Amino acid sequence: MSLLTDVRKLPGPCRGLLLLSLVNNLGTGLVMPFLVVYVHEVRGLDVTVATTALACFSGAAVLGAPLAGWLADRSGARPVAALAMLVQAVGFAGYACATDAVGFAATASAAGLGVGGLAAWYTLLAEAAPEGMTSVVFGLSYSVGNAAMGLGGLAAAAVVSVTRPVSFQVLYVADAATCLLVAVLLLRVRAPAREAPAPGGTGRAPATASYAVVYRSAGFMAVLLVGGLLLASSFAQLESGLPAYLTQEAGVTPRQLGLVFALDTAAIIVSQFLLHDLLKRARPSPLIACAGGLWAVSWALVALAARLDGDLARLASIGVAVVVFGTASTCFVAGMPTLVNQLAPPGARGRYNAAWSMAKSLGFMAGPLTAGAFLDRGLGTAYLVGLAVICAVTALAHAASGLWLRTGPRAFSERDRAPRVTEEPTRSV
Repeated sequence: MSLLTDVRKLPGPCRGLLLLSLVNNLGTGLVMPFLVVYVHEVRGLDVTVATTALACFSGAAVLGAPLAGWLADRSGARPVAALAMLVQAVGFAGYACATDAVGFAATASAAGLGVGGLAAWYTLLAEAAPEGMTSVVFGLSYSVGNAAMGLGGLAAAAVVSVTRPVSFQVLYVADAATCLLVAVLLLRVRAPAREAPAPGGTGRAPATASYAVVYRSAGFMAVLLVGGLLLASSFAQLESGLPAYLTQEAGVTPRQLGLVFALDTAAIIVSQFLLHDLLKRARPSPLIACAGGLWAVSWALVALAARLDGDLARLASIGVAVVVFGTASTCFVAGMPTLVNQLAPPGARGRYNAAWSMAKSLGFMAGPLTAGAFLDRGLGTAYLVGLAVICAVTALAHAASGLWLRTGPRAFSERDRAPRVTEEPTRSV
């Protein structure tokens, strides 16, 4: 069955969430590459102000995720996701008004808190996905988001100029407007069947185990470790280590770098179509292991490119590497969130997704720091070899574990999982 046929058969709430994901990521694409340029060249502040703002953003995202997960389990994922979008809108609109280090740190913290709160978004997608289609829905959400960000980036490139500061302000206000629009429309999307309250119920989510119990699950922690390591060695390098290596050691020009990222987006979208049947049938753990192996191959091809003679040969090697990278990304985003939601006991889905969101934020913090430590010392080859080894070893370790064949609620022993919902409410956060 084709991807488009399956999309048409998705329930209305699921299609609505995918459409809202497109709108949200369109706004993200408008501003994603420009913060350092805006802070340094337009506002005339030090680059450290921009990097500090990015650190505040990541730190706030880590803090926002557990709160959002707890609230999602208590009050439902939809209102929490809508609130997160409103907080994001405030943060991104604040960038247009910020003029000093304190202002940028504050607005970045607000935006990061909202992004961390979108852990509830994964809960919504999992609840809306039909049986057996969870990995397809998560993969579609990622592909739609990437396509929208690409379109947003193209639109921004057509209007932005460092000689016109207002052009940057317009983009940040437009991004805030998309967040506000998504928040309003999100409350109008019909609730998935699994989110609706039971007859005679209060509509509130039942109480669940605290985060302490969730993190005592050794099996789930192993899943987070695998996901965090792979993410830090892949996605987290796209906007940090990879561009720096390609421009400094592989002789790639800024214009060619833009084409590289466009090719990555195209590979993600095309692979979603070509691998649709595989993503639909495969268990999440093999998809995760496959992603790690493909990322290892991709980094090896990037390392090879710097040693080839001739621009055409180098660009060809980089192009193949990017296509492999995008294909791996499609497998990972279909497998990892699906596995997290399969392992979540009833009533604790929000907290499990929040734990994964925190692991992602930590991965995105660790990745650039690691890249800088290697590249600043001229250790580009060691940097790429290290990434390839981490991806390969992590993939092999995950494949060798019992999770390869045993995914879902039976993957771990009852002692190793968070307890089922209890009748007595708990105040634990």
